[in-house]
Amino acid sequence: MTFASIIPNLNAHFTHEPHWWPIHTPQRDYEVTIGMVLVQQTRWEVVEAAVLRLLAAGYTSFDALACGNPQVIGEICKPCAFYTRKGDALVRLASEVCAFESQMPGILALPRPEARATLLALPQIGRESADTILLYGGTVPLFVVDAYARRFLSRAGIYPNVNILTAPYDDVQRLVEADLALTDLHAARELHAMMVEICIHHCTANNPRCRQSGAARTFIDSRKCAAHCPPCLGCPVAKQCTFHNAIPLV
Repeated sequence: MTFASIIPNLNAHFTHEPHWWPIHTPQRDYEVTIGMVLVQQTRWEVVEAAVLRLLAAGYTSFDALACGNPQVIGEICKPCAFYTRKGDALVRLASEVCAFESQMPGILALPRPEARATLLALPQIGRESADTILLYGGTVPLFVVDAYARRFLSRAGIYPNVNILTAPYDDVQRLVEADLALTDLHAARELHAMMVEICIHHCTANNPRCRQSGAARTFIDSRKCAAHCPPCLGCPVAKQCTFHNAIPLV
């Protein structure tokens, strides 16, 4: 089984998700960035609610956030994990972004290696966060090696000669990007979305739902996942999956 061979199955099962990453203001790069700080060790349902509260409180740009009180912002972000620390990180991050000419759009306009290095130098931004900002906040087609992608690729057995769970981030990214030749932004975003969706609904961390209907999740926007949360026959790649095929039939 190859990665490319199962993408049609994923596409057919999940279809296009127009509400995958809801953006509530014209500042796409801003919303994606603060979302990536807040989502660390926190479910997205909680993060989206926090983002909406921040926007409602007037923190609609890096300029506004940089002038904010870290304690107040932290309280707004509650119950995100480590909300006090994240409130401080968001203010410091916004202040550093504001120091750049053209702010985040200027950073994202840099060549990929330079843009990534600049993002990694910001508070609370690691490889996964930086790449997600480049992909969704910017226009860089790349593969995000998050925990969902590692779990799915490892269980599916797509790269049997590589320990995907422990291999260095950049090594996994180079492997997948060379394999799939990711050049289209829409396709790269959809691929990342499907890695998350299949792990949310089927390839869960505990008690995977290989032969069961996908687990339902409740989001603020009721349209999120509405097309594929209704009952289904199980994981769309189960028949090709190494993990699934090792499960005894009962």
